[in-house]
Amino acid sequence: MDDRSDAESANERAQEMLNDIIQSLDEGLSLYDSDLRFVMRNSRRYEMFGRDVSQIPVGRHLADVTRALAETGKIVLAEGETPQMWSDRIVELTKQSAKDIEIPATDGHTYYLSVHRTKLGGYLLVFKDMTEQLRAEKAQRDADLLLRKIVETCPTTFLVSRVEDGKIIYFPPASRERYGGIETTLEFFLDPADRTTYLEALLPTGAVDDYRVQFRRRDGSIMQGLTSARVTDYNGEDVIVSSTRDITDELAMQAELQQQREIAHQNEKLSALGELLAGVAHELNNPLSIVVGYALMLQDKIEDPKQKRQIERIGLAAERCAKIVKTFLAMARQKPANLDSCSLNDILQTALDVAGGGLKASGVVVSLELAPDLPPVAADADQMAQVFANLIANAEHALTECGEDGRLTLTTAHDGAADEVVVQVRDNGAGIPADIQARIFEPFFTTKEVGTGTGVGLAFSHRIVAAHGGSLSIESQPGEGATFIVRMGVAKTPVEAQAAIATRPPPPGQRAVLVLDDETIVTDLIRDILEEAGYLVEAHNDPQRALERLQMQSFDAILSDLKMPGMDGKTFLDRVRETSDRHADRLAFVTGDTMSPQVEAFLEDASIPCLEKPVAPADLVELVGRLCTGRGNAVT
Repeated sequence: MDDRSDAESANERAQEMLNDIIQSLDEGLSLYDSDLRFVMRNSRRYEMFGRDVSQIPVGRHLADVTRALAETGKIVLAEGETPQMWSDRIVELTKQSAKDIEIPATDGHTYYLSVHRTKLGGYLLVFKDMTEQLRAEKAQRDADLLLRKIVETCPTTFLVSRVEDGKIIYFPPASRERYGGIETTLEFFLDPADRTTYLEALLPTGAVDDYRVQFRRRDGSIMQGLTSARVTDYNGEDVIVSSTRDITDELAMQAELQQQREIAHQNEKLSALGELLAGVAHELNNPLSIVVGYALMLQDKIEDPKQKRQIERIGLAAERCAKIVKTFLAMARQKPANLDSCSLNDILQTALDVAGGGLKASGVVVSLELAPDLPPVAADADQMAQVFANLIANAEHALTECGEDGRLTLTTAHDGAADEVVVQVRDNGAGIPADIQARIFEPFFTTKEVGTGTGVGLAFSHRIVAAHGGSLSIESQPGEGATFIVRMGVAKTPVEAQAAIATRPPPPGQRAVLVLDDETIVTDLIRDILEEAGYLVEAHNDPQRALERLQMQSFDAILSDLKMPGMDGKTFLDRVRETSDRHADRLAFVTGDTMSPQVEAFLEDASIPCLEKPVAPADLVELVGRLCTGRGNAVT
C-alpha cells in the first residue's frame, strides 16, 4: 500500500513539474483532442488574446473557439473575410497540421500558429509571438534596401570579384557605365599579365592602397587609375572588393602644369639671356656704328674698283653683324618681325651659301630639292636666313664623324591642305635620343661638347619661327639622323617691302644740330655724316655742357644717347623740357640700349623718336631732316 502511495505521489509531482514547464514556455500552447475538442492551454496562450477570450470550457470545438476569437475584433481579418470564414480557414489548416500560420492581432502583435499531431491523435496548437522578430527582420530589410540604394547610386566605381578567376560577383551601375557589361575583370585589364602583377601585390597582405593601374573603358579608351582593394570571404571563397579612382584628367593636368612650368623656366632663361644681350648689344652697337657708317661713307669717295669692292664687303659684313644684333634684341623683346613677301627657296639658298662652307670642306654631300612653284611667305628674310643657317650648322656638327658618307638634304614643298610652306633640313647623322628631343629648343641646352656649343641657336631659331606664326619641330630616331621641319603659312596678301626710304630733306642751309654721346668716336661719326649732308654740327660728350649750349644757342635738331654716365637720356630730356619746349620737340635718341623694360616704357611714354645703333648714314640723315621740319615724331 505504501509503494502504491509513493508511486502516485511521484506521478503527481511529475505532472506538476510538466505543467510548470508548460506554463513557463514563451510559446502559447492549446491542446485539442482528435475531434478538435478543447483539452487545455498554458498561461502564455491565455495572455496572448486576453482573459475575456481565453475562458474556454473543456470540450469546446475549435471552430467555436476561433470564431469567438475573431468576433472579439482582436484578430486582423483579410479584406472581405468574416469571422466564420476565418474560423473555417484555421480549422482546415489545423487538420492539415499546417506550420507558421500568420495571425495578425489588432494590438500590433503578430503570432505564428503551428499545428502538431500528438501520439494520441490530438492536435497541439503552438502560438509564437513573432512581433519583435518580424520588426527586426523588417528593419534589416529596410537597412539592406537603403544600403543597396546607396550602393546603386554611389558615383564611386567599385566591384566584387573572385580571386580565383576574376569573375565579377557584384557590379554597380557606375562601374557598368565605366567598363561596360563585362563578366570578368580580365576584360578591362590591358594585359592579363597586369592582373597577375596586381594579385602579387594584393594577396600577401590582403590589401593594397593607391595601386597604379591601366584599365580599358567601355568605349575602348585607356583609363589611368589608382586602385584600393581588400580580400574577404564570401560564401566560402576569397573575393576582392576593389575601388578605382580615375586619375586620367589629373595626370593630364599635371602634365600641362609641368609643361607650363617648363615654359616659365624657359622664359626665365630667355629673360636672363635678354639681359645679357642688352649689355652685349650696347657694347657692340657703338663700334658697329663706326664700321657701318664710315664704310658707307667711303664707298662714295673711293674711285678704285678693287678698293671700292673691298669697302663694300666690309660694309656688308658690318651690316650683317648689326642685323644679327638687332635680331637678337627683337627676339629678346618678343616683338614681331618686319615682314616682307619673300621666297623660302631664296632664303634657304642664301643660308647654305653662308653656313655651308664647312660641309663642303668635310666632303658631306649636300642636296637641294626645292619646289619650283613655292608660294611666298610673309617673313623677315634676315631672321629666317639666320634660322636656316643655325639648322645647317647643327647638321654640320651632327655629320662631323660621317665624312664623305654624310648627307644633308634641304627640301621645300607646299602643303596645300594646310596652306603652308614646309622646309626640311635632313641629315643622316647619329640622330637625337628621344629623351632629350623635348629639350633641344630650351635656351642654353646643348648636346655638343663643352666649348663647342652655346645652347642658343636652336632656342632662337624656335623663337624666330614662332614669332612668324610658324612652327619648328624635329623628327629623329637614334642612328637614323634627324630632320628639322619648318612650317610657315603662305602669305595671304602681298607684303610690301619695308626697306627704309632715305629721302633727304630740302637743302638744310645753316641748320644746326646738337649731338650728345658719351663716346667720342660716335659723336665724330655722326658729325662727319651730317656735315657731309650740309648741316652745322656741334658735338658734346658731356650732358651738362650740352644743356649749357642749349641755353645759349637755338638748334634745329638734337640727337642724344640714352645711356650716359652722370646723366641719362631721360634726365637730359626732362632738363631740356624745363628750359625750352621747342628744343624738346626737336630731340631724338640714338642708342643701342633699348632692351630693358624701363627704357622701353620710357620711350613709349615720352613719344620721342629713337634710332637704334648701329645706324646707316641714310637713316640718320632722314631722321635729322624730319626733326628739322617738325616731323620728327611721325616715324620712330
